Amino acid sequence: MENRSEAEASPYKSLVAAVSYGIASMAMVFINKAILMQYGHSMTLLTLQQLATALLIHFGRQMGYTRARGVDMQTAKKLLPVSLFYNANVAFALASLKGVNIPMYIAIKRLTPLAVLIAGFSSGKGKPTTQVTLSVLLIAAGVIIAALGDFSFDLWGYGMALTSVFFQTMYLVLVERSGAEDGLSSIEIMFYNSFLSLPFLIFLIIATGEFPNSLALLFAKVRILTPLI
Repeated sequence: MENRSEAEASPYKSLVAAVSYGIASMAMVFINKAILMQYGHSMTLLTLQQLATALLIHFGRQMGYTRARGVDMQTAKKLLPVSLFYNANVAFALASLKGVNIPMYIAIKRLTPLAVLIAGFSSGKGKPTTQVTLSVLLIAAGVIIAALGDFSFDLWGYGMALTSVFFQTMYLVLVERSGAEDGLSSIEIMFYNSFLSLPFLIFLIIATGEFPNSLALLFAKVRILTPLI
């Protein structure tokens, strides 16, 4: 009876998880767009996000809130390329949101399945089914039609969004080929991504001159908003 109840609950849990993911994904785009309209230093935001993620998971593990394992150097070496592609995808996605409106951003990101399809076919993975190919091509055609009617066309924003698609494709292909994330929980993958990316992100915000002015501006905006909360 217990196994049966778990089997019956599984589709319900899957549906809740899918709906929750969709809501969170959409909300994240709108929140990021709203923040970037007021604060344009996207690399600093990404660095702070990864720092906060790594610290939360670390202290959560120390306090017993999660069973995530500690850092293993062999696993870290395998995940390093994956982490770099993941963070490049996020960095260019945030940069694109500065110039691209939300509907077009979402539409351009829908090109990722086409890019993955082409990458898989080029690497000899095998030809996908006709139904899958037609579905992906139909999505790509919709994106092109939408772009032609975009009166707020921003070449820089489109370039950043397409570069984000490229890095997301490379990330997905690399994960599938290397199996680097096999045996790791989602929390552990998040921790490794954050932990491994921090040195590169800190170097970038210093090398580009974004830091420390970006941090000073962030604190100034927080002080302005604090009395309004």
